[in-house]
Amino acid sequence: MATLLAAVVNAAGCGGTEHKPVNAEAMLDAAAAQPVTSAQTDIDLRLQPRGVSPLPGPVRLRLSGPYVSGGGRQIPRFDWRLSASALGFPVGGHVVSSGTNVYLSLYGDKYEVGTEAVAAANERIAEAPAVHPRSWFSRARVEGEGHEGGVDCERISAPLRGDAVARDIGPLLGSVGLAEMPSVSGTASACVGYDDRVLHQLEARAVLGLQPGSAVAVDLDLEISDVGEPQDIPIPASGGFRPIRDLALQLNDLGVSIPLG
Repeated sequence: MATLLAAVVNAAGCGGTEHKPVNAEAMLDAAAAQPVTSAQTDIDLRLQPRGVSPLPGPVRLRLSGPYVSGGGRQIPRFDWRLSASALGFPVGGHVVSSGTNVYLSLYGDKYEVGTEAVAAANERIAEAPAVHPRSWFSRARVEGEGHEGGVDCERISAPLRGDAVARDIGPLLGSVGLAEMPSVSGTASACVGYDDRVLHQLEARAVLGLQPGSAVAVDLDLEISDVGEPQDIPIPASGGFRPIRDLALQLNDLGVSIPLG
């Protein structure tokens, strides 16, 4: 009986499964061949300025909820609860994308980006070169097993290829007012499902060098579950939404630089 009890406890402690390591490069290749089209997502992004920086202080953003890819043709659809902190102020709210408009609510105030602005963004996305996150990973190695997004997965880590990351995120940074291509250094870690060969977690620790003496440390944690499952993304009822420019003006008055172009 004691032997049986010990076996049960040991099985529970390790999840009751054992997986042989799979070649790290092969796992990343397989995950890249199966992009996430829909999922439940949990995102934790932390930005820490270093030296002279456009950020006035540390920024943290958390997002949680359903996501549906735009397929490289438009912005994704999502329904995310958000919490953030900047300049010592906590913020809670809700952000929804229909793919043709984006709606944001903060402390009861409601804003929208507007269909014209989103249409312009979608046009740029459709014309832009494809982004290939697989190319961000340099020589990868297996770090062990994990259990993320409800599945058993293999943990893989690698240095970041700074030139590939900078090439892909450059247009995004340009859209928020950063004209020069940043230098990028850091590491990334992925957890790829043993059975489905799908990405279920991504962590990145990087430093973006913006100019001499100016940099931003970036910590990103992303967990993905219910991959490929249908996701319900209700669109907010119309009415009462103010232009997002109003919020940008308020943030600029608080010392948070937001481009108003």
